Amino acid sequence: MIKLLVTLLVAYAGVVALLYVAQRSLIFRGAHMQSQRLDHPRAPERLELATPGGEVLRGMLFRASPGSTDLVIGFGGNTQDAEVLGQDLAARLPHADLVVFHYRGYGPSTGRPSEAAVYADALAIYDAMALRLRPARTFAVGISLGSSVASYLSKHRLLAGMVLVTPFDSIAAIAKEQYFWVPVGLLLHQRFESVEHMGANQTPVAMIAAEDDRVVRPQRTAALRKQIANLVFDRTLAGASHATINNLPAYGITFKEAFEALDRAAPSLRPAAR
Repeated sequence: MIKLLVTLLVAYAGVVALLYVAQRSLIFRGAHMQSQRLDHPRAPERLELATPGGEVLRGMLFRASPGSTDLVIGFGGNTQDAEVLGQDLAARLPHADLVVFHYRGYGPSTGRPSEAAVYADALAIYDAMALRLRPARTFAVGISLGSSVASYLSKHRLLAGMVLVTPFDSIAAIAKEQYFWVPVGLLLHQRFESVEHMGANQTPVAMIAAEDDRVVRPQRTAALRKQIANLVFDRTLAGASHATINNLPAYGITFKEAFEALDRAAPSLRPAAR
């Protein structure tokens, strides 16, 4: 009996150790996946941004019609190809300049992703594009993991508003639900605590959730919702899952309504050059 218990404890320790080592790969599952360059239906300007550590982030700028004064920065999910996201958002937001970058370690961007690095890169992207384009208003779109990146950006830089799609309160809370038998609090170092970014944050927020989301369960979105001080739009799409929400006809209508709500709530703000 004692031998069996020892064997089980050793096996448990081995599984826990494996999860600890693999957590970066589990969170950033899209890193090193192939990305196909897309120049259709809109051909973007190709961007490169060097980080202080010597890595190179690569992204896209879709210019709006002349006279546009708004900029939108998009942050995708952990398995979402920035090329696809860029084309999708460019089609949905033709009247604003749009910037989307591959996370470091994704597609043609170099380096290795981490929570701290992705957050720092978001600030660098904002600063570089604000300096170049001088937008009157800057918005962010954050999808799944990108919702935490957008939330972090809104805490540290001036945003006129942001759309959060399938957002969550924290990766730590999601992991505790999925791996309830593991001491997640002690082991997890990629936490993405969106709730911490929203405290006392007055940025207008439009939220779009999926009714049948098995990745970000409703209670995780609800926990974030409670911390948002300036929620100007809140919609849960019936029949949508985490993976299919973007494909539903109702999503396009809802996304348009979300930005219209932000437009009404957002003042004209011109960020200072950095």
